[in-house]
Amino acid sequence: MSNLLEPSSRPKIGEPFSKEGRWGRMLAGVGAGLGLLGLAFCLDAWGVEWVRAEANGWGKWFAGRVGYWGDWFGIVALGLLGWLVGRLRKNAGMQRLVLLMGVCAALSGVSANVIRACTGRARPFSQSAPGWYGVTHGARLSKSAHEFQSFPSAHTAVVAGFLAPLAWACLGDRRRGRAWLGVGVALGGILLMGWARVWAGAHHFSDVTASSLLGGLWGWWMHRRWWAGKARGRERAI
Repeated sequence: MSNLLEPSSRPKIGEPFSKEGRWGRMLAGVGAGLGLLGLAFCLDAWGVEWVRAEANGWGKWFAGRVGYWGDWFGIVALGLLGWLVGRLRKNAGMQRLVLLMGVCAALSGVSANVIRACTGRARPFSQSAPGWYGVTHGARLSKSAHEFQSFPSAHTAVVAGFLAPLAWACLGDRRRGRAWLGVGVALGGILLMGWARVWAGAHHFSDVTASSLLGGLWGWWMHRRWWAGKARGRERAI
């Protein structure tokens, strides 16, 4: 009887992303990301009108709470909680994963802040005309810089950077139930923050889409460099 623990009998969900055809899959992923971002740009004007007409009451209040608690404070608190759980369970893999998630969140957030300071894109409901005003308006030295820091969304970048390593780690888990659950939680958290920032009137669709891709890219790169293949058994972190 074959050993059920052998990789051949229990393939990882993430195995299609490794080894053969890596460059082809990378190019396909880049193309898909650019296509998604292009679609988001096409929907920006419609999204602003949609939010203007529909965003009110409890929905807008809830979006504001998600934006508040999902910022740095909430991510740090959630990371500390996850690390403590791993500590209490004596699960070194879980502690390393949470640490990786925190590092990716910081890298994604800093990257988003640098980019949006350079793009100087006016926010959806800014008093200024829609457009890209560059460093002179987007840099933090400007008194009205916040009004011109729409692209990309730092909130969404932080959340995407925090949750992307979880998704990539789960893709390498042979326990399919937990793997899909982890990926679903990660994608759900990113989508929730993206929706909240659009619904609050702070960002366009393309802003949160670019941030999600940015966080996912940081998560993929850090996962490959720091997590995948470093030691056996790390899939047991979840």
